[in-house]
Amino acid sequence: MALALQIIKAVVLVLTGITILVTIHELGHFLTAKAFGMRVEAFSIGFPPKIFSFTRGETEYQVGATPLGGYVKIAGMIDESMDKNTIKQEAEREQYLKDRRSGKEMAPEDMPEWMPKPWEFRSKPVWQRLIVMTGGVIMNVILGILIFTTLKMSYPEYRLPMSEVKYGIEVGEATLGSFIGFETGDELLSFKGEKLPYFSDYASHELLLEDDAYFEVKRKGQVVTLPIRPDIQNFFNHDSLSGELFTFDAPAIVLVAEAMPTPEGDRPLPAYAAGMRDGDEIIALDSTPIARFSALRTFMKGKANQTVVVTALRGADTLSFQVSVDSLSILGVQPDITGLFKVDTIAYTFFGDPGFMDALRDGTAQAFGFISTNAQGLKNLGREGVSISNSVMGPIQIAKVYLDAFNAGGLRRFFELTGMLSMILAFVNILPIPALDGGHVLFLLIEAITRREPSVKVRLIAQQVGMVLILGLMIFILFNDAFRLFS
Repeated sequence: MALALQIIKAVVLVLTGITILVTIHELGHFLTAKAFGMRVEAFSIGFPPKIFSFTRGETEYQVGATPLGGYVKIAGMIDESMDKNTIKQEAEREQYLKDRRSGKEMAPEDMPEWMPKPWEFRSKPVWQRLIVMTGGVIMNVILGILIFTTLKMSYPEYRLPMSEVKYGIEVGEATLGSFIGFETGDELLSFKGEKLPYFSDYASHELLLEDDAYFEVKRKGQVVTLPIRPDIQNFFNHDSLSGELFTFDAPAIVLVAEAMPTPEGDRPLPAYAAGMRDGDEIIALDSTPIARFSALRTFMKGKANQTVVVTALRGADTLSFQVSVDSLSILGVQPDITGLFKVDTIAYTFFGDPGFMDALRDGTAQAFGFISTNAQGLKNLGREGVSISNSVMGPIQIAKVYLDAFNAGGLRRFFELTGMLSMILAFVNILPIPALDGGHVLFLLIEAITRREPSVKVRLIAQQVGMVLILGLMIFILFNDAFRLFS
């Protein structure tokens, strides 16, 4: 039952996120087309078959049953769906436009039915058509910037200065950090020779995609260089690895949880039941000295269903607890870092310092950071060892990411992910691939530079080839998603 509810939640989250992104994108095309007097014949969220539709004015508004995209149908716009008769008519339109540019005119009432009308896409100046074709991308960029700016205005940011990372780092097993070569106890020194000001700066995946990337750490008194392999992006979404790089380590001063919620009800936790309380400092487990919380975590592995003797300081007293560990090797404590670290708090306000313009600047930088990361990731696809199957995510993986994000951070994480996907959608759509917005933009730029419109036949063939490539990629991604799910 709990699994079914999580699946339903994942579906609702991913459909909500995709609907927001698609609606905003298609509105960009729709609003710019209407602004330039173009007739919009259809505005669809989702692809056919239609679930429902209604017509208002000249436009049919509809919701499709396939929720992986949407489209705006603009009168007079060439796409890959045209039949042979339409192709012939478009060739005649092409000749008409050439005559029109040479000074020959025809009254609208004398035009044959298939002749381009003033409200059609092809009848408009190239600069207007360019704006219409980039309208969706522009709206996705605006959405991304708005989301990240609003989040910065709504939630304070807490940043840990590197000067406060006094106890080294902790690296979990089967994590991206352990794959790179980090070890618990390492002291972060630099990235590509540069000392970064905040701990979160080092923990960013964006760094890993840079050319010739490497970290420097101090390990047992020696400086160690950790180069980043070019194929690292294969492992960002790897099923056997957590995406975590590392966390900062801390003394074993603990907060003690009384119980853990489960679908069957609250489950009492061992440390609290044995008498441990918040603020206790664990100094030994079964007479083994413990100096850091990471050492506590390491010691507890393999202690399921055993009794562990915990020695702890409580004020000036040294206490001993007989803790009966449960079947999951859970002790029921977490590090208490209250007062251990001085954290920089950044709270943006409309007035004051930092203010709205600072939030807008930083939100814009964060948004475009995702475009930079994906551009670098696309560039890396040509490098040896980089696998496209591990570098792309389909709807199943995106749904899982949405679920994990929402469970971890609620609406804040939901909108962070939606903002990121909005920027990725903008980046992918502007690529010069026929059948994408970028393919249309490419042909329009050629027309603007050469002052000659590429022939209808060339554009149709390019659109059809592009559509085949995109459909092939979508099928690959869906099968890849399913394979990763069931394997």
